[in-house]
Amino acid sequence: MKDLEPVFGGSDLKQGAVYQIKGTLYRYLYKDVYRSPEYPLYKFQILPGQRKRTDISLNKNNIRSAYLVPGCKAQQVSSVSTHHIQLSLF
Repeated sequence: MKDLEPVFGGSDLKQGAVYQIKGTLYRYLYKDVYRSPEYPLYKFQILPGQRKRTDISLNKNNIRSAYLVPGCKAQQVSSVSTHHIQLSLF
């Protein structure tokens, strides 16, 4: 794999970029805005074809275990918002 760039904080994260966390590839989604600013939480979605199957959330201390994979960008997959689901039920 290419040279990985370490992540030192939440300001280094790029939306849609690919990150390697403990040997598994993830796509960075967003920073959880409902959390306190002192205790931020960063959401990652696992890429298809990985052995693990769950998405993860990292706090400001665990974000240092993430490494940016330079030159890789995850394609956006289609998603359904809760607003559309609610409309389809009625």
